[in-house]
Amino acid sequence: MTKLGSAALLGLIVATAGILAPSVSTAQQNKPWIIGQVVPLTGPAATVGVRHDRVVKMWTDAINKAGGIKGRQIEIITCNDENRPEKGAACARDMIEKGAVFILGNTLTASIRAVQPLVKNGPTLFVPSPNIVPPADTFVFQVSPSDMHLTQSIANFMKAANLKTIGMVAATDASGEVGVASARDVFPKSGIDLRLARIDLRATDATTQLASVAGKDVPVVYSSYSGAGAITVVKSFKMLGLDQPLIVSFANISEAFVELVKDVKPRRLLGTSVTSVVPELLTDAGMRERAVAFQNEYRARYSERADMINVSSKIQLDVVESVLRNVDDPANAPAVKKYLENTPIKSIQDIKFSPTDHVGLDASSVSIVELKENGWAKADPLK
Repeated sequence: MTKLGSAALLGLIVATAGILAPSVSTAQQNKPWIIGQVVPLTGPAATVGVRHDRVVKMWTDAINKAGGIKGRQIEIITCNDENRPEKGAACARDMIEKGAVFILGNTLTASIRAVQPLVKNGPTLFVPSPNIVPPADTFVFQVSPSDMHLTQSIANFMKAANLKTIGMVAATDASGEVGVASARDVFPKSGIDLRLARIDLRATDATTQLASVAGKDVPVVYSSYSGAGAITVVKSFKMLGLDQPLIVSFANISEAFVELVKDVKPRRLLGTSVTSVVPELLTDAGMRERAVAFQNEYRARYSERADMINVSSKIQLDVVESVLRNVDDPANAPAVKKYLENTPIKSIQDIKFSPTDHVGLDASSVSIVELKENGWAKADPLK
């Protein structure tokens, strides 16, 4: 068998490369977009995680059925962090190693904080938790109002009724710390006296805390945390026979929460919410149409009404989809950052980031809602 001369061998290599190059390029183009999701699917915060995950699945199925984005399918890597920071960090490391273009931080405060340092060089981290306010020099973007915005909406609601005292029960965890900081900043500036009690997230009784902040001279009580602890507050509120309106926090505007408290709910149960949870409150016709379409799509799939957690996930995914469709290389975190800081995103409520602010919604996007016979609706004025 004769040996090829060097010139012939070189020609063969070049020709072979020319044949293979298009197929390698095509294979690269056909690889799915990998998106990581850190989410609590078990434990006390499972309600939050499961409801985020439902919308992620609904969105992924719709995109893939329509042929993907730029011809590439969506692949979701979901990791149950159990709302444990060390597990959340481990989840994120694994996703980064597997080449995730984005991470969805669909979990609670402590876990998200554990993930944030891991994405200092990318990938982009999207957060639907009001307790996280990302610095504008990072690749982290918050798609909900901040806790400060939510607290301000409560203060504005009280001021409209000329009410000047609020009792508040907050957990001792990281989320509770954020809520207390917001309350101590916002309420005094609004001329509202704050009476505060703290409670361990694992507590099964909140009567002592409520008794200390919900006297007859306190017209409104606010429970600032979510999950099992919030249910404990509602049950204890009922046990004490308190008559004031009780305001619950953002993440509790859910169907699961309503189901758990339906037999023990107080005379008036209110909450903070992005306005699109009650589409008829939206004054912009385009937003209202998109919000109604999402509600209908969600109901058709899951036979229930979409709630605050579902809506937050929808807004988050609209931002993700906009990036995938409009940024040439979504894995390039600086390019994604530049796009988001300069491009408003149309969703069921429009998202606007800037080079100095990575929180996409503000107090104007928040409404106070009330649990009425047919679910969450516009809250009646306080008296």
